[in-house]
Amino acid sequence: MSWMNSRMGTAGHPVWIGGFNLLPYRQRDARLARRCCLLEWLGAALIGCTAVLAVAGWQMFERSRLDAQRAASERELAALAVPLAELARLRHDAEEQGKRGARAVALSAPLTRLLDLLDTLSRVPADGVVLQQLRQHAHETELLATSTDPVASAVWLKQLSTIRGVKSSEVADLHPLARTGHDASAIGSGPVEFAARLRWDEPLKEVVQAVASARAHKRETDKPRGAR
Repeated sequence: MSWMNSRMGTAGHPVWIGGFNLLPYRQRDARLARRCCLLEWLGAALIGCTAVLAVAGWQMFERSRLDAQRAASERELAALAVPLAELARLRHDAEEQGKRGARAVALSAPLTRLLDLLDTLSRVPADGVVLQQLRQHAHETELLATSTDPVASAVWLKQLSTIRGVKSSEVADLHPLARTGHDASAIGSGPVEFAARLRWDEPLKEVVQAVASARAHKRETDKPRGAR
């Protein structure tokens, strides 16, 4: 509030002649309020800029750290490229060798079985059995023989069924041979001719199991020590 002194001019209008302010603290408080508000704005702007700079600096630090880690990983991978390629080649060669070995075993199985059969025939007493013909197949052997009587042929065939790899044995055909003289009066005995079959286990199953066990053993040995 201010007190004003005035007087009327010649035209009837008041003329300012001076005065004084009765409440001077209001203007002072207004100036202080404006100054505080300006300082608060400057402080807020400074804090915001500081936060933005801090976030930008942290992002740059993280980016540089990640770039350094990526570069180190790329160098390690480049150093391991040759050993990894050699390991892959060795594994491929081992798998190919295993396949070739399995195929060789499968192809040589009939010959191996024939050798086992011939070895057994050379050691087993014939007891009146004479082998006439032998045919070897992949999983079966056909035998044509004669014997003095059916019992001798059954005993002979039972001995052959004990050969390693033989799954079963059976008589496919049996018929008596022509008899003359005193032998012709005997019934149920005398020389016979019979055809028999020896069935062998499939070599593929054995080969697959052997290859699978070999691969499992190789994987166990390839694991680093301490790995579970």
